[in-house]
Order: sequence, then C-alpha cells, then structure tokens
Amino acid sequence: MINQEGKRGKKLNRIRTTVALGLALSAGLVTGCSGGADADPKAGGKETGKVTESSPAAPKAPVYQGKPVPGLAAQPAWSLTSDEAGDCAGKASEEDMGQRDVCTVGDAVIVTDQRDLPSGTSTFTARLLDAKSGKLRKKFDFAFPKTSNGYSSSPTVALAQVGEWRDGSPALLIRNRVDTPASGLKKASTQTVLTMYAPSGEKLGSSSFDEDTHMTTPVRNGYLVDAGLSQGSKFIPIGDGETLSSEATHIDLKGSVGSGLGYFSEQDISFQPSAEWLTAKDVRTGKKAWNTKDLAPPAAIAKLVTPDKATSARLMPYRGDKALLEWSSYGDSEAVMTLIDVPSGRRLAEGPVIDTNGTIDDDALAVSADGKTAVVQYGEGAVAWNTETGKELWRQAADEVTIMPRALPGNGVLYAYLDGAGAALGADDKKLLASGIQEMPQFTTNGYATIRTPEGLFVFAAQPV
Repeated sequence: MINQEGKRGKKLNRIRTTVALGLALSAGLVTGCSGGADADPKAGGKETGKVTESSPAAPKAPVYQGKPVPGLAAQPAWSLTSDEAGDCAGKASEEDMGQRDVCTVGDAVIVTDQRDLPSGTSTFTARLLDAKSGKLRKKFDFAFPKTSNGYSSSPTVALAQVGEWRDGSPALLIRNRVDTPASGLKKASTQTVLTMYAPSGEKLGSSSFDEDTHMTTPVRNGYLVDAGLSQGSKFIPIGDGETLSSEATHIDLKGSVGSGLGYFSEQDISFQPSAEWLTAKDVRTGKKAWNTKDLAPPAAIAKLVTPDKATSARLMPYRGDKALLEWSSYGDSEAVMTLIDVPSGRRLAEGPVIDTNGTIDDDALAVSADGKTAVVQYGEGAVAWNTETGKELWRQAADEVTIMPRALPGNGVLYAYLDGAGAALGADDKKLLASGIQEMPQFTTNGYATIRTPEGLFVFAAQPV
C-alpha cells in the first residue's frame, strides 16, 4: 500500500484509531439512525445520501514507470493518479481496521479516500469502478462534521471492506456508524448500519444495529460472526434471515472449509492405536459429517498402518465445497495430498507426496481460475499438481529458494514470493520469468489486474505467456 505524505499523512494519523477503509465494489451512501442497546439486527438499515452510478472516471492517466510484469499487457488499460486513487480496502473477515490494501472485488476495482476540508469537516469516499473500462459503477460519499475538540475525526465513521455473500460470491461491505447527540428529552444514541453489495452495485442486504459493537466484528459469507474462544459463535445475518448459534469457537472457524458457513474439524486423538483422526462437523448444526477413521487413506499411507499406529490428517480450504485433506502415518512428516468433497469426505483426486514441517505459519495456496490446478506450500517446498488427475506438475527442489504461491490467474503464470521477493514463474514448469516484482498484481474475475505504485493505480489486461 502506498504511504501518502503531507496533508494526507496527517489526516490518516488523526483518524487511524477510528476509521478503517475497505474494498468498495458497489457504492452508495449508508447511514444509521438512533437506537437502543440490544445487538439484534433490524433488517433494512436506512440508506441516505448521494449515490452516483454509471458515470465515467476520467482522470488524467499517469504513466506506468515500473518494469513489465509477465502475463500482463505492456500498457495499462486505464489508471488513476495516486491522489485520485487514494487507498484501497480492507478485509471484512478481519478486525484490523488499518489494512487498506485490497484493490479488487469480483470484476470491479475498489478505491477509497479520506480527506480533510478547509471548513474543518472531513469526507470519506468509496468508489466502485468497472475493471475493464474504469467507469464508475457506484460511489459512497460520507461527510464527517467537525467535533467539539476541533478535529474532524468524527464519531460517525464509515468503512469499506471486501468480503463474500452467502453463496460465496465476492461482495462489498459498507459499515457506517452514526452518533446522534442528546436533544431535549432524548438522550444521545449510536447506531451502526451494515450493507453488502454485489460487484455490479446491486444491493444484497442491509441491517442496522444499536450501539457500535459491530463496527469491527468480522463478517463472513453475509453474516456477522460473533465468535468466542470457548462459548461458541453467533452468526447474525446482514439483511433478511435468522441469527444462528453454533458450537464452533473462534479457533474452529479459523480453519473452516466449504461454502456458506461451512464445516470445521476437530482432532480425535487415539492412543490404541496411536492416531490423530479428524472429525468434520457442520458449522450450522454441529453435527458430525465424517471422520477420517471411517475413510480409506491413500495407498501410500495405508501400507504404513499397523495395529499400533494408524493415521493423522489435516484439513485445508480449497474452493467452494472442495477442500484439501492431507494424510500421513501417525508421527511421520511424509504426507499425501488429496482433494475431497467437503460435506461427504469423498475423495475426488489423490495428489502428490509432500514433506510437512508441522507448522502453518508459512502455509500458502494458489488455485487456477478453472480450479483444475493447485500450487501448495504446506511443508518443506511448493508443489504444483492437477486436481482432476492428481498428476504432479512440478515441485520445488531442495536447493531452490522457498516458493510461496500467491496467484494463479490462468494466463500461464504463477505469481509467488521467492524468499519474500515478488516473482513470476511458469505455471506448468516453474521457469523463472521475472524476479524483483515490487508490487504484486491483484486479479479480478474477468481478466484484469491492479498494480499500485507511488505514481498511482494501474489496471492491466491479463494475457497468456
């Protein structure tokens, strides 16, 4: 993300503790009203303000001065100056309000900006732009009045964040908090409105909440996730629907897989024989879906099973209702990757052998646009394989630097980090195409990519290598 200097830097410092920006995929103005003190949603949060749709974004295009990036057109399709682009967005599933580095949502580009005005007020703007043309799809404008202490970091705040709707499709989340001062017999009150939009700008759902407790609550698949460390979780819908309760904890949900609310897993430890079986449960109901004790492990693992030692398993997300299930013999680092159907545990493909390292801090996964190729880094090196046939495409050699996959957009390129430095590799053969990429591209679902530089935001068409 680009650090802004001068007036903009001072402004961001003043509001850092109260404002988090996020992805704007469809824009509009959302404000809340006063309310009581309960946390139950009121469907159909009020929406007011100025909304601009389908008007062109016509900035004076800056010149891209960076090195060519393999898999992208030589010249950008369109661009914005750093001043016009401002920042991007955050992630709806994370509580960190300071991250604003997500620039794409579906087939749209999201940019946000916070500005101090000479009048002492400030404004927050989020713009949803068509990735192909740069035309404005929707715009959110929020004005923050000057407060009694002379600062414009008003208690009324707005956030734009990237997330998913209930069907797993990309969506924009707009959060808006409004503080109403005391007046006459009415005491001061606070209300928060959360609204989600499709990348097209279509409104998906909206709910209002009393107080400001949900300005930072994570949102996943169209639900506020009020998760505890040991007391289970509540899923509060944005828009229509009923609040759901689940036994899944905050830790359980971090490892959930599948579409919708998905499935979480629990370790089922055995000592006779020694094993770490895995039980998958439906997040909604808490009911057991399957246990690896009842599933047949890959042949390479099955032959290692003895009366004293059985299997271990690990479940990782993939896409939709598919997940990666890693099998190993209890206590061994050698494992076999498989692709499974999440609700049933049924194996769809058996992949390559990997050497695990027992940690998840450096895990990484990139999936091709058609879902047929995966590059995983779940151990001592990256491995690429075809998830339909199970065929290994390539693997990182012992004497090669660590390859951390980032994106596999389907243009023949794997974008990855090599010991922390951005690079482009051949997707099918890991041939090094370029190294030292300073700003890694972010891809839309319709074949475009954004790159941020000190000069601005540049949008390129992806092309085959």
